[in-house]
Amino acid sequence: MQAPQTVPLGLFDLTEDECLVVSISRAWRRLGPTRAIAEHSIARLLKADQIYPALEALFRAFATLGDGETSSEEEFDLLSRSEHRLLDRLAVGGSTRTVTRQDDMAACRTALRRAGIELRPLGTIHRSGHDHLMARMSSSYRTFMRRHL
Repeated sequence: MQAPQTVPLGLFDLTEDECLVVSISRAWRRLGPTRAIAEHSIARLLKADQIYPALEALFRAFATLGDGETSSEEEFDLLSRSEHRLLDRLAVGGSTRTVTRQDDMAACRTALRRAGIELRPLGTIHRSGHDHLMARMSSSYRTFMRRHL
């Protein structure tokens, strides 16, 4: 008997704050040849944003969790497993099961809360399936075009 498949979590399912944290995480992994350059670029871009005071703690949390995998270009709007872990470990009331240093996560949760950024635990986020459906449609279209061009 097959286990029921869960609908993948996508950006459409997230609040603005949650999307911001995922976007910063993705930029941190991709910007610049070094983390220091990426962090400087992100901080410069977000200097006027409410999350700015929490960036240093957020960068430490990213480093604590490790690089992790990222979403492919076809599934850009879907969250990777490492992004799931990130959101859940930074959410107040989220998972505390981790081999990473808890003090970095707790400090980051506190900094985010002070900045007015609220993240929900994964179990409380409704999964609409919107982004998953869009990714499947896009993939089908690309496959069709490759076959017929």
